[in-house]
Amino acid sequence: MTWFSITPSAPITIGNLTPVGQNSGQVGCRFPPNGHHLAGCLNLPTHCQLWGPFWWKFPSLYVVLPQIVYTLDVDRGPLALPDNFYRMQWVSGQWQVQPQHQEQPIELIGGRYLIEANTLKSFWYQEHWNSNNDLAHFPWTHLTLSHNSREDYQVKDEGGFFAEMTTLLDPEWAIVVKIKGNYIPPVWSSLGAGGTPVVIQSERRGQRYDWLGGSFDNSTGNSTGGILLTGALWQQGKQKSSVPYPNLPIKAYAADLPIPWQSWTKVRDRHHPGQKVQVLTPGEWLTPAGAVYLWEDDSSLLQCGPLSDAYHRDALGYGHLWLF
Repeated sequence: MTWFSITPSAPITIGNLTPVGQNSGQVGCRFPPNGHHLAGCLNLPTHCQLWGPFWWKFPSLYVVLPQIVYTLDVDRGPLALPDNFYRMQWVSGQWQVQPQHQEQPIELIGGRYLIEANTLKSFWYQEHWNSNNDLAHFPWTHLTLSHNSREDYQVKDEGGFFAEMTTLLDPEWAIVVKIKGNYIPPVWSSLGAGGTPVVIQSERRGQRYDWLGGSFDNSTGNSTGGILLTGALWQQGKQKSSVPYPNLPIKAYAADLPIPWQSWTKVRDRHHPGQKVQVLTPGEWLTPAGAVYLWEDDSSLLQCGPLSDAYHRDALGYGHLWLF
């Protein structure tokens, strides 16, 4: 069980190479990479499990700031981080600011920044933090690169320009994952549709973050809620339509807008009933990291980490819950 950082050598393209034209319909580059992208990059064997993606700036690991966090520092500059931040409380059937902040101007900052993982743990129980040194802006920038249409690395149409939607990770930052299982990934690999070269390195200091997937450590009882640390694809029952919360009795949740998601599945061919064909699944949505959940009763969950589902997507790091 080892932590590894993945450092790209150039901008990353994840499935968004679109023609430039009157009806090109350009879309943004999907980022961060999902579990399928990372498993391909790591050449992950089937007997292993993945945690991540998280974010690494030596020597610290960062996760997305949860949704119900707010600040009173509403007059700070556009690039300034808030000095004080708080978490909402569930009172009278709704999320509310803390009593001393009623009628004061606030700004919701959950889902808009990263927070150092150990700080998240302390902040969540204290409900207040007064240092912006433990927050960080998202360490990536979206870029649009235009170039000629190419085939086998050769220009095939001088007039056929393409727009490549890419993401550039800031210097000193890397994607970080943990591999559970007896496996060491290659030192060199590639990531994304453009095959961007990446360097994969062991991060021994990451061991102090193993609690992200450890046993629930509150001695007073079972967990009363959880924070989603990685994107999740959950279904209720056998329905393929996804929902923004796990298959548990939920009292309350706060989640960012879902991301459209499609995957391949096999269905019976309408013209040849004895055969099956691959089609894209409808009605699926990825719940982004940072969602907060409160259970209806004390949860039976005793282990933090990717929550298992019928499709075994926990093996690729989807739906990673930290319990509180």
